[in-house]
Amino acid sequence: MIRFRLGSLLAAAVLCAGARPVFAQRPTPAQAQELLRTRPDLVAQLRQRLTSSGLTPDQVRARLRAEGYPENLLDAYLVDAGPASTATVPNAAVLDAARALGITDSTDAVFTSGQPRSTLPATGGAVLDTAALRRTPRDTTSDTLVTSRAEQERAARDSGFTIFGLNVFQGATSQFDANAAGPVDANYRLGPGDRLVLILTGDVEVAHTLDVTREGFVVIPQVGQLYVANLTMSELEDLLYSRLGRVYSGVRRGAGATTRFSVSVARLRSNQVFVVGDVVNPGSYRVSSAGTALTALYAAGGPTTNGSLRAIEIRRGGAVLSTLDVYDYLLRGDASHDVRLGNSDIVFVPPYRARVRVVGEVLRPATYEIKSGETLADIVRAAGGFTAEAGRRKIQIERILPATERTAPGRDRVVIDVTSDVLKDGAPPTIALEGGDVVRVFPIAERVRNRIAVNGNVWSAGAQGFKPGMTLADAIRAAGGVKPDTYL
Repeated sequence: MIRFRLGSLLAAAVLCAGARPVFAQRPTPAQAQELLRTRPDLVAQLRQRLTSSGLTPDQVRARLRAEGYPENLLDAYLVDAGPASTATVPNAAVLDAARALGITDSTDAVFTSGQPRSTLPATGGAVLDTAALRRTPRDTTSDTLVTSRAEQERAARDSGFTIFGLNVFQGATSQFDANAAGPVDANYRLGPGDRLVLILTGDVEVAHTLDVTREGFVVIPQVGQLYVANLTMSELEDLLYSRLGRVYSGVRRGAGATTRFSVSVARLRSNQVFVVGDVVNPGSYRVSSAGTALTALYAAGGPTTNGSLRAIEIRRGGAVLSTLDVYDYLLRGDASHDVRLGNSDIVFVPPYRARVRVVGEVLRPATYEIKSGETLADIVRAAGGFTAEAGRRKIQIERILPATERTAPGRDRVVIDVTSDVLKDGAPPTIALEGGDVVRVFPIAERVRNRIAVNGNVWSAGAQGFKPGMTLADAIRAAGGVKPDTYL
């Protein structure tokens, strides 16, 4: 192993210097001497590595001789020959080559001067994170790094500043638009502008197209005028049984009927509704009579960033007909409060009352609107629950203190640590939340236990699982064994 180590150091030095690998795996003695003469920074690092290896000068000379180098090649770096030349921090190529050869890793203080790679400046020979450059393309007109739209959107989403639910109304499609030609359910209420088709079969074969007039009537030949405004389809069917039965004796309920009829809506009318409050484009809109509050909201561009998604009021005749919570639709698929709109209905979007930001290891990091009485468990459930990498030992809540509790300047915020055994089951405790809270779910540790690394001239280099009683031979065998050209 020591022989491999020494040869790898010299080969890494040549590769790090930018030389093309025209030789097989290690430099010639002349190339190594030239490298050590021209690269004092690598010399300093090589001296430190050799000093910390625990080898005596005689042992190092013997290894050099066995590797085919002059045995006095490193004498100046094995004895106290004074301070080495001023060393500079190696560039990214040095670090990548050193890691590839197993000399160092990303946490090696010798190669990073005690600083994390990401914090070192990219000038003056400092470490430049080449992996980051691959992730973020460099602007060819400047030294600034630019990110793609997808990466920007992911960064915004992961930071938790994206307001959950607003993007539903920001598309350019026709979503939430009702089918203008029907069909409609039995609870659909007729009104002026609807067009009906009445078909009779049996003793009589006839079809009539019936337009609902402004006064709310339809006129059926030989039957007369029927007032149908505000009737549901089921109520209209009952009325037709009564009125058609007076003219056509075969029209009756049950198996004895000799004339049957069917009625359907062939064209839906449009209603004029008003969408006001904190919406992107408030105003008057014409929507299909089968349209709901979500249809009108989408036509108006949805709520603004200050608008509420959880207390949208549908007003009819001066009274609140229903209150829509968009979260019911988005999170649970419940559209029971998304009522069908009528003519002159008002959809009012008030300002939001309280929001909480959820960041960290949840499925949907975002900013969520909360209702009075909702708890930490509710907001984590809305965020999709914990990810597989969530720590589940502690959740942290950053809270802005009420004005009455701010006793001194600079003491406006507090941090609350939530620890509970129920976190392990994926169900946070029911702790009340307040507007402005930031909920942080921390990840598990990056460290991996019970492993060793086998590097060098083996078939499957890399990390191996450690087992109690494992020997060096076991580790090499788990790595596929040594290659035929290994120096033994």
